[in-house]
Amino acid sequence: MAVVATLADVMDTDPVELDPLHSTVDADELDALVRVRNGINGDTHVTFTHEGHTITVHSYGVVAITPEHELTAEKYERDEGR
Repeated sequence: MAVVATLADVMDTDPVELDPLHSTVDADELDALVRVRNGINGDTHVTFTHEGHTITVHSYGVVAITPEHELTAEKYERDEGR
């Protein structure tokens, strides 16, 4: 639920307008992999793409979302600096 809510917020849209998350990732497996931990065992995270965005879900509760076009622009800018 947190991924869908955050993505909808980033995209400024209603969550029901998004493609179902299960078309990209198994939500139960995602929950199992990144279940919030106490921090002693370090971070576990999963990264995947959905709706044109790269999404990283961390076990410490953070959901990071970046539009794919921003990642491409950043890579281009780094490559130009060589």
